[in-house]
Amino acid sequence: MVSTPSPDTVFDVDIAGPQIRDRVYGCWQGKNAGGTLGTPLEEAWGRDEPFDVWWYPELQEGGLPNDDFEMQLAWLKAAEEVGPALTARELSRYWLDHVGYNFDEYGLSKRNLRLGLEPPVSGHFNNWFIDCMGSPIRSELWACLAPGAPRVAAKYAYQDAICDHAGGEGVFGELFNTALESAAFVVQDAQLLIDIALSYVPESSMIRRAVEAARDAHRDGLDWKQARRAVLSATPHYNAQYSPINTGFQVIGLLYGTDFGDGMCKTVNCGYDTDSSGAAIGSYLGILYGSDALPERWVAPLGTGISTNEDWGGVRHLSDGPNPVPANLDELVDRIRVVSQLVLRHHGLVQEGTGFAVTLADLYADDETRQMFTASPNQVPHPGLDVDVVVDYVDGPACHPASSHPLRVSLTNRRADPMTVQVALRTPSGWPAVTGQEVELAPGQTRTLAWAVDVPPMPLVRPSNRLWLELNAIGYPAAPAIPVVLLGALASRLSQVFPVPDGDPLDAPYSPETVTGDPTLADARPGGWREASSDGYAQPVAEAFTEPGVVYLQAFFHSPSEQDGWLIVDPSVPVRYWLNGELTGESRDYRRIRPNQRAADGIGAYVTLREGWNEVLVKLVHDGSHPPAELHLGFSGPAPLNPHVYDLDRSRSPWSNDAS
Repeated sequence: MVSTPSPDTVFDVDIAGPQIRDRVYGCWQGKNAGGTLGTPLEEAWGRDEPFDVWWYPELQEGGLPNDDFEMQLAWLKAAEEVGPALTARELSRYWLDHVGYNFDEYGLSKRNLRLGLEPPVSGHFNNWFIDCMGSPIRSELWACLAPGAPRVAAKYAYQDAICDHAGGEGVFGELFNTALESAAFVVQDAQLLIDIALSYVPESSMIRRAVEAARDAHRDGLDWKQARRAVLSATPHYNAQYSPINTGFQVIGLLYGTDFGDGMCKTVNCGYDTDSSGAAIGSYLGILYGSDALPERWVAPLGTGISTNEDWGGVRHLSDGPNPVPANLDELVDRIRVVSQLVLRHHGLVQEGTGFAVTLADLYADDETRQMFTASPNQVPHPGLDVDVVVDYVDGPACHPASSHPLRVSLTNRRADPMTVQVALRTPSGWPAVTGQEVELAPGQTRTLAWAVDVPPMPLVRPSNRLWLELNAIGYPAAPAIPVVLLGALASRLSQVFPVPDGDPLDAPYSPETVTGDPTLADARPGGWREASSDGYAQPVAEAFTEPGVVYLQAFFHSPSEQDGWLIVDPSVPVRYWLNGELTGESRDYRRIRPNQRAADGIGAYVTLREGWNEVLVKLVHDGSHPPAELHLGFSGPAPLNPHVYDLDRSRSPWSNDAS
């Protein structure tokens, strides 16, 4: 480490020079080392006590494969094949091509993409995991493509993060990591790097709170375990993948580590998302030290090969096709350096040759960068040749039957002359028509139009409902229509509250457990039912408990064919549940939810959905002394990939008119 530079220090960056290559190489060696160290210790739930691990728990040539490294190989393909104008729209297609994983935010955002949504809405809607680590672990590529240029690196990191964490702390975690790593190519002072990285994070964010807790503990002379406790106290959460906590742990490794191995071990020993935080601190330190200074003890056992989970589908189509991903670190670094020159030229930093200069002030976030902090996760940009369009879903893309759904559209004139634009919003067949609008736009002017879309009754609402925005800029060539996708809200109904009897209420049968005739008929189960709907997997059960007692939720899945998969039933209260009248599972505990496919033993069940209608009946108990009830209800395909099934119809009830 070197002394802190003065504010007017100028840094010369030669992206083709040996020093940058050495740090890029060290970045990926560190990424591999930290990920391999932490992978065997990763858990879904945070631990109260730290680990005590000071060497790799498990080793193999090339390191242990993990999504932290693999997914960035797909992003490298995207950067090479699309070019420096790469955005979230292109990255989302590479998700579908190359990422087989479906756990947590990965699967939920991919379900949204397959239903027709675009980023950032696809990364925000129905996504319990937007504050998690899935995007901060993908920061290194952007830093290496823009070494010493964190403002440029952050632009790409933001486009990446909104694919699956829009509107959440995961975005800020990736911005923090990317800025720190990019700046570390020219600055080697840990405190200064933290200052720079924090300028890319909103003051109100939990990421900032966790980082400052770690930093304050270090300043006050506390040891690393006390710093760990300070981070947990500042940003408490039980989910091991909560991004603020893990970012705080990465900073602990940076500040308290006496060398490369010690820094990685202290971060990993803090626990929580150990493979992700370990890989991140390994990258931090790999850039700071450079490959030549990394200890052989830690990097030699891993070799220079790159391990992936392509053999079982965790990642897909990386090694086939005309542009296979790198097979080793040397090839990875060389290809990154080629793209880096294109990126930095595209952004005007490299004018000729392979070098550029930046001042210390250039490393901090500017006003343009900070605008990313306040961007709405419900606004989808559609750049055009004549008119730039932003579709604003306002309250999100879920539409409820027989309601009014707000939409806003912003138009910006890109041409040198005034223009008149006629705007039509075409609705699906059977939906009420929407009145078109006309707007005058001066050059560079932006104006916003608003609609209230009348959503028809339940029979005409489908899982994915495509509207089309048509623009006619008079006197200019015709432009393609822009899709506006509204997702049908998930239909259910809730029973009255039944009083709790003596004994265990899960064992006491109430009237909704008795079915007369066909259960797809509205009156087949007594229970004082009322219709309900939810935007996503989270069901509206808290409002049903007007008093302590027992409540039933009934929902129907319409499947186009018989299919096996995982019924996701993740409750915070005791439940018992049935599929098509067969007792399927139960949980007798009040618990914290983590609504993925298999959050805990006994939560959810592997089942077979039959073709057509499938009834799910859930019995919930609340004693009035615990937090409000929560229940997530979904369905995913079989292991090992467990894709969230997107062609189930959950937007209708079988007794609605024409529902079949």
